[in-house]
Amino acid sequence: MDNNDIIAARRRALQEALHRGDTVVVSPTGQVELPSESSDPTQPRISVPQGKLA
Repeated sequence: MDNNDIIAARRRALQEALHRGDTVVVSPTGQVELPSESSDPTQPRISVPQGKLA
């Protein structure tokens, strides 16, 4: 799998999470991620509200 396929799969996973209403967070560096992917849960995060597409 090349890098473009990995990026596309990641975007699809985030898109599906937003459509399902799952929690998605934005890190201080601007990375959009699922809470399970968070490397440091003590860092502040912005949660994307349900019904909003980021």
